Amino acid sequence: MNEPKRALAGIRIVECAQDIAAPYAAMLLAEQGAEVIKVEPPGGDRARALPGFHVWNRSKRSARADLATEAGREKLRSLCRAADVLVTDWVPGQPALTEAELAEANPDLIHCWMPPYGACGDAADQPPVDDLVAARSGLLASQWAYREGPTFLVIPIASYGAAMLAAGAVCAALVERRRSGRGQRLVVSWLAGAFAMQTGSVVDHPVIQRVMTMQRDPLGPIPVYRLFKASDDWLFIACGNPTFWNKLCLLLERPELVSDERFDGAPWAIAPAHWDELKSVIQGIVATHPQEEWLRRLAEADIPCAPVLSRAEFLRDPQIHHLGMRQEIDDPELGRTIQMGVPVDLRATPGAIQCPAPKLGDGGEVEPWEITPRRESVGAHRTSGGPLAGTVVLDFTSYIAGPAAATALALAGADVIKVESPSGDPFRAFAFGFYGWNQGKRGLALDFSKPGAREVVDDLTRKADVLVENLRPGATRRLGIDYERLANLNPRLVYGSITAFGSSGPRGNEAGFDPLLQSRSGLMRAQGGHGHDPVYLTCGVCDYAAGLLCAFGIEAALFARERTGRGQHVETSLAQAAMAVQSGEFIFYDGRPDMENGGPDLLGRHPLQRGYACHDGWIFVSAGVERWCEVSKMFGGEAETPPSLSPDESADGPAGQWLARNLGGRTRAEVLGRLAAAGIPAAPILGIPELFQDAHIAGNDLLYDATAPSWGEFRQTGTLVKYDRTPVRIARAAPQRGEHGEEILRTLLGYSQQRLAVLRASGVIPG
Repeated sequence: MNEPKRALAGIRIVECAQDIAAPYAAMLLAEQGAEVIKVEPPGGDRARALPGFHVWNRSKRSARADLATEAGREKLRSLCRAADVLVTDWVPGQPALTEAELAEANPDLIHCWMPPYGACGDAADQPPVDDLVAARSGLLASQWAYREGPTFLVIPIASYGAAMLAAGAVCAALVERRRSGRGQRLVVSWLAGAFAMQTGSVVDHPVIQRVMTMQRDPLGPIPVYRLFKASDDWLFIACGNPTFWNKLCLLLERPELVSDERFDGAPWAIAPAHWDELKSVIQGIVATHPQEEWLRRLAEADIPCAPVLSRAEFLRDPQIHHLGMRQEIDDPELGRTIQMGVPVDLRATPGAIQCPAPKLGDGGEVEPWEITPRRESVGAHRTSGGPLAGTVVLDFTSYIAGPAAATALALAGADVIKVESPSGDPFRAFAFGFYGWNQGKRGLALDFSKPGAREVVDDLTRKADVLVENLRPGATRRLGIDYERLANLNPRLVYGSITAFGSSGPRGNEAGFDPLLQSRSGLMRAQGGHGHDPVYLTCGVCDYAAGLLCAFGIEAALFARERTGRGQHVETSLAQAAMAVQSGEFIFYDGRPDMENGGPDLLGRHPLQRGYACHDGWIFVSAGVERWCEVSKMFGGEAETPPSLSPDESADGPAGQWLARNLGGRTRAEVLGRLAAAGIPAAPILGIPELFQDAHIAGNDLLYDATAPSWGEFRQTGTLVKYDRTPVRIARAAPQRGEHGEEILRTLLGYSQQRLAVLRASGVIPG
């Protein structure tokens, strides 16, 4: 049997979508080996005007079809007859082909539908604008600024999150179809993508709301995990655990800070009343030396840190070259470009960029694929439990990125076992966040210092399908859970790794946290804008993107295993994720526009693409400058002459200031109602508490009612991907440390009560 060189080799995908989310999802699938035909309207994808189009649409062919005509629909139908996957972003109620038509054409088809706002609800038919989804999903309201109110974000986080979430979901559905022989529809909205990038903060509980109202510092969340200004430039210091905090105190020659009662609980649990004191102490010391000296000294002390760089500078980092993340591509329209590489590495079936983004219709009159024989069912036709039901995942991760990867697998139906040491995941300190990053798992505590622990891990490995880890390179070998050793025990094991910078290369041994890659990758500089201080993004985009990319890679590897019978090592890093979540911005060529033009307390790009405060809340307007006359007449007084609006006017220019004054006394409902009646795109900017009161979000079933011993009842994000034939039900909230240990060892491994008693007595598992 010829084994596939790429995980998705032979998979045929029809993409019938525009903008960012769905095309990016299809590109991620294409670069793992799928053949993708992009069906575009006669005038082409709206996003062809954007630089990012040439990244999001690599590795595809383009075909024109007017889906408003029967001839265009028949062309699409003919492609779908022999396709494996259809990716669309159709407006609810207005599909080019109904689900019944698709099922008649091809009952094996997996249809990944990516409507911006969800499949139903009062906002479902709103214009497809990432800014409006960001407004409605809590992303804008959550971003910290020096003033009160929301902040505009310089990257389309909702679309990027939806793309990565959808790519993994398609692979999970392919795994399930391989076993059942049946297709299905899955819904992945941009709104779900935005929630997937905020699972640790979209939580409803009184404690959370108090935390959310604490000091909002756009330089970073706590005194020892933030941006600092050296004598010449900025750097980020990330003391993400007590060990790093202790080292920092010694490096700063202030060892007494460790025992100072004001800073008890460092780094994460310092009382907010003392934050400013500690920030001032550290900033005063950092300001005495240049950035380069601090970076050297911090690195020598093994304290995670990073300079604040631009995107162009990040591309010159030798580690980026080592990871293959700097690729030169000759684009047929832009000429020579520099773009990001493939952001997840499947070692046995590596992905690759197949070709540059296509010119419109470059596939000519694409001939329909030959219809292959119908697939035969290999197993039972499951109807519930999720596409990965029956898949056992060992989760050896902590912090955010690793747990988020394993949670994504749990939300596809896998049985995820979170394995912790006696001290537990350090981010249990973030009680509210921990529940979002570890949803739906079972808990097992093992003391790896005890001789019997390795035998337990070996027994688990023989039963497992997947292992996920995010330890520093070398730590897995010390613990005896490295890929080489475990693959010998179980050759079918799919082993997922998340590192800071990869497991080899110039930075391969460095520790990393999300903001260090925000800082290095140019994101903080871009959000802060030219000539201004950098800005820390409150949303941990690098962590979440790494988690979603790792889950996608694992799901693709599981599909490859269905055909080869063998597992493999899957790896991604925060460095790769930092580029993937800025994929449309990481493109360089002659004539590239300025995409690093954020600013402090940014409200938007221009007066009709910005946030406005109404009397009872904020809204975001996203319209072209040609709509200014309508808007100004709508909200101006009869005797008032509104200012004119130029295409390049800033958001805070005369027109923006005028409109802000005229909206400030009106209710949000009135303003949104009048804009909607005129067909001018706008949305409410919702804060986290408002998400749980919003009828549209509730109608799309994106939330989950949970219960935890220490909290009682609370609400958080729920199942974000909707599989219509294999729906997922979240079985539980995040586990207490070791909560299900004996249950797992008894039912999964068949350990007797006597064996469990020996493990308790020897301290391998809690007594």
